Amino acid sequence: MLMFPDPTVFPDPTESISEFILPSFRKILVTHDGKDKSNKAINYAIYLSKLSDAEITIIQIINDTKKQDYMNNIQTELTHSMDEKIKKIKHAGCMKVSYKFREGNTIDEIVGEINEMDYDLVILTSSHLNSWMESLFSNARKIIGNIHTSVLIPQ
Repeated sequence: MLMFPDPTVFPDPTESISEFILPSFRKILVTHDGKDKSNKAINYAIYLSKLSDAEITIIQIINDTKKQDYMNNIQTELTHSMDEKIKKIKHAGCMKVSYKFREGNTIDEIVGEINEMDYDLVILTSSHLNSWMESLFSNARKIIGNIHTSVLIPQ
């Protein structure tokens, strides 16, 4: 599902599609939670980056900061895992790729990152989009309601 924050009126039917400026992306943010759906989101980012030469940033939110030793171990494991993903992404042909970890509330941190860094596209994954009622209260819905950036949610 691709959602645009400021949808335009459908064009005049007498105009051809080539007269429109097609979207292009400079910076793509991909949320990652370590699950397979997140890897699917990365695949979409790779594809779109290859089309538009966009920079990809992968963000993972760490929201359990109770014990510092625990956090240090988790961050070491996450960093190693993300380094491996970056190698695979570069092998796939995308050289402009990086990752970030942020600590805190998932929604607040993702919204903050999007608004601070001026991304052109955000690729979100959500396991709560099984029904309309669930999607109304999902994290993805809360994020979308607080940003002014195009969003892609792979199914």
